[in-house]
Amino acid sequence: MRLDSEPRELLGHAKIGMLAVKGRLPLVSPAAFHFGGDAIWMTTSRHAVKLILARRDTRAAFLVASGARRGASGVLLQGMLETYDPLSPRDDLRAVMQGPSLALNLAGYALKNAAFIGGYILDLARIPAEWWPQNRVLLRFKPDRVSLLPPLPVPPARPERVSSVPGQVAHAVSRHREAQLCWVIAGLPVLASSAWTLDGPDLLAWLPGDVPRPPRSGAPAAVVIEHHHPFRATRMLGLCLRGKLELEPDARATIAQRYGGDLPEDGSVLRLRVARVTWWRGFEVRSRRAGEHASDAAGDSVRGSLSATVAGPAIPEAGIR
Repeated sequence: MRLDSEPRELLGHAKIGMLAVKGRLPLVSPAAFHFGGDAIWMTTSRHAVKLILARRDTRAAFLVASGARRGASGVLLQGMLETYDPLSPRDDLRAVMQGPSLALNLAGYALKNAAFIGGYILDLARIPAEWWPQNRVLLRFKPDRVSLLPPLPVPPARPERVSSVPGQVAHAVSRHREAQLCWVIAGLPVLASSAWTLDGPDLLAWLPGDVPRPPRSGAPAAVVIEHHHPFRATRMLGLCLRGKLELEPDARATIAQRYGGDLPEDGSVLRLRVARVTWWRGFEVRSRRAGEHASDAAGDSVRGSLSATVAGPAIPEAGIR
């Protein structure tokens, strides 16, 4: 589908977007991208969890948030995700059938993300082998519906430390007043920016009232909070909390406390019952079940609240990113 000028402009200026794919619980990860040929182009590791999920179910969503630019906080795209693996003869044939457009969009990706590619080369010796160029796969996301999302009208927030992840990650995300919330409705992932705070083992989120297709109780969901670096992927820090949502209007005041008591009266107030926590430092990714004992690299251990939600021995997820 062809996009109007406003979403095209938002996609043209943004450096990072959030890609959501479906699983038992949705998985959301940040991605550098290029928009061309009415599609979003990205790369990932051949060993990435999101690649495995995308091959099982191609339905996906992509969010670019951009503050209050032109009165819209961002653009949400929903559609199908295609993969092109150079080691797959079938994918190679599909790539040939694309003609010059695939090569042109690869060039566009390289030009737009030249700073990230430079940082990647600079840090190559420290990057796991599964993320080296020979293990990269091309992704093409073809949207079939687009929504401009409203601004997120929330003031600065007090820090909210998630102590169930390593201290460096917790500190980096603690001052972020926005999170990206994903939920699944009618079989499709939906993404939007939200206000957030912690409440014991759960996360509370507030969505503006005019977000399209708001979630229902019981919806599988994920919340991502990431601290970006302008050009070095090895220095990006973030976390993804996954579980089920519940509508909880009475929790509005709890969220508002983080924002100085000021939160709009409309919108949806939601509780995420966290089942799984994933965090990353660059290409180092760990995932644990919620509610178990965890220790970070410095030996700090935590229990109980989401201040202690991450669990058990860390399970590497090669490339949630």
